[in-house]
Amino acid sequence: MNEVENAEKSSSKNKTVGRISRLFQKKPKKKNMTSSLSSMSLSDTTLSSKPTTFQSSSSIASSSQSINNEPIETRNLPQLPTHHSDSGSIHSKLTRTMSMSSTTSIQQLISQQLSVLKDLDSQKQMYKHDNNKLSDQLTRTREKVQQRTKDLEAIQKNYQHHLRSIRSSDDDAQTIAQKLVKMKTTIRELASELVPFAEEGLTGEKLSTLWLNLGESIDRLGKPLAPERIQMLTEKFMMDVLVRNLNINLFPGLACDPQFLELSNWFDQFDDSHFFSTRLRQEISMIVVNNIHTTGSDIEQSWKKAVDSNWHYLYRGLQKAYPSYLSSKNNTENSACIQYSNKLRTLVEDTIALGSAIKGQEVSITASDVREGIQLFDPKLMEDQDGQLEGTIAFCISPPFVIKIANRYEPLVKGRVLCFPPKIPL
Repeated sequence: MNEVENAEKSSSKNKTVGRISRLFQKKPKKKNMTSSLSSMSLSDTTLSSKPTTFQSSSSIASSSQSINNEPIETRNLPQLPTHHSDSGSIHSKLTRTMSMSSTTSIQQLISQQLSVLKDLDSQKQMYKHDNNKLSDQLTRTREKVQQRTKDLEAIQKNYQHHLRSIRSSDDDAQTIAQKLVKMKTTIRELASELVPFAEEGLTGEKLSTLWLNLGESIDRLGKPLAPERIQMLTEKFMMDVLVRNLNINLFPGLACDPQFLELSNWFDQFDDSHFFSTRLRQEISMIVVNNIHTTGSDIEQSWKKAVDSNWHYLYRGLQKAYPSYLSSKNNTENSACIQYSNKLRTLVEDTIALGSAIKGQEVSITASDVREGIQLFDPKLMEDQDGQLEGTIAFCISPPFVIKIANRYEPLVKGRVLCFPPKIPL
């Protein structure tokens, strides 16, 4: 019995010693882990502040002694050492975490900006392609416009050439308007040459006899007539004689005016476009112009007769009003009277030639009819001698010339009139 009990005690003792041995074999591993953790968490300042204390071999021996004397339940495993660097290690970890988070945010922002730049570059390439395409289209369009402009100019040139071929002259509406203004200027200059030779009382009286319907209006101008009124009436007389040659239905040089007017009206009755009547007028005008210089032809003789008739009528009328200047006694070869007579004849010839040019146009250009003493002033068609803007027309010094465009008449050259102020009712 004693041997069995001793064997059990010995076996129990051996188990206890084995356990203690295994315990001491594991401690160095924990120690190493503790020192490893300490070395990872310690900063440079912590390592210099307080050294880590490790258990010596004597403490291990005493521990083993106490372990042999204490029950296993009351044994305590060795504690890991506590250091000052725990808070620093946490701060360092937080800093590294924040730094990593900030770096990640910047990288994401850069990635987004790169994506935006990539999209913008794609748009740039697309716009560049569209711009090149539109530039090519613009270049082609400009080339087409230039070509069509040249074609249009060629067509217009050919059309104007065709129109000139059927006209009696190279004039058009613009040049005719310029010649009308020049004619009015010449009339004014010739009238101003006569005014210094006007005789008080006689000139005004003789001028008033040239119009049967204007005696009362002339009396309202005052007696004796002022020099500017004498010149105005002289200009009016000259224009009234010459303007008849500008009538599109009158052909100086031909004796077929009544027949032409009858035939022209017949064409207009059945042709709303007035094409045939216009072509007839142009052809007759061209025949006259082409034959007025043919020596011995009927047209030349008739044309000279028309010039002589107009000149004689003008000269005789002016001679009555200005006898001292245009007297037959002064008709020497180099006298001023002869020079004035030649100027007057040249004016008549130019006016008749202008009338032929007007008749040769494809549009209708004519002098507008002005009813003196009845018609009111129209600023669109005329100008007043004294600058008035309203009133009743008393004298038409030169009529307004109009051009027919698309069945309506437009002003070509403004007329010049003298208006009396409207009467104020009592």
